[in-house]
Amino acid sequence: MHVKKVYSLTTLIVLTGFILVLTACKNNKDDGKETDITDTATMEPSIFIRSEDSAVVFTNKADDWISKSLHNSAWNWSRFQLAEFWYEDSLQKDPYEESKKFYSDFAPLLKWSPDSSYILDLGTIGTMIIKDKFGKPYIADGDIDTEISMRYPKTEMKSRILYFGSTYSLIDAKWLDKEQVAILASVLSNGPQADTLLWVINAKENYFRKYKWK
Repeated sequence: MHVKKVYSLTTLIVLTGFILVLTACKNNKDDGKETDITDTATMEPSIFIRSEDSAVVFTNKADDWISKSLHNSAWNWSRFQLAEFWYEDSLQKDPYEESKKFYSDFAPLLKWSPDSSYILDLGTIGTMIIKDKFGKPYIADGDIDTEISMRYPKTEMKSRILYFGSTYSLIDAKWLDKEQVAILASVLSNGPQADTLLWVINAKENYFRKYKWK
């Protein structure tokens, strides 16, 4: 009897130890799962985070503008999905010196920011001014490519921010606030229709976001 009791106690101790080992293994396995989930969330494609950011950028400031620009009242900017996001730590700046006549002649291609700190130049470079029979100047097409630049009137410097080749067609541009400007364009693709693209550029911080209509 005595031996039997010892055996039962030993068995109980072994079983208890085995259960503890299993519990520890399960906890470790669970911990591993939690770690994997955390890592996956951390490594989630940044496009998801930036899509959330786009809602902050836009709110509803661009909705009516996009609809009017595309002559479609049913247009919804929220269907734009972020395609690229990048930051320029420094943009090459070149000096410029323009006469007052330049600003009047090219006024349709110059978009001033609300506080006049920046001017979005929608392609004055390579564009010609021609006078009609009454001597009134008007803008004529020049190069098939379009250079879009940001001008800094206080320092009389400018920087190229976008360059559109012959497959691109500029639709419109609008300042969303004193620092952010939106540029709408289409580009020919392999599909039956041209793709509609939207850039949102922060002129102060040099953040670039490129969206594609889905």
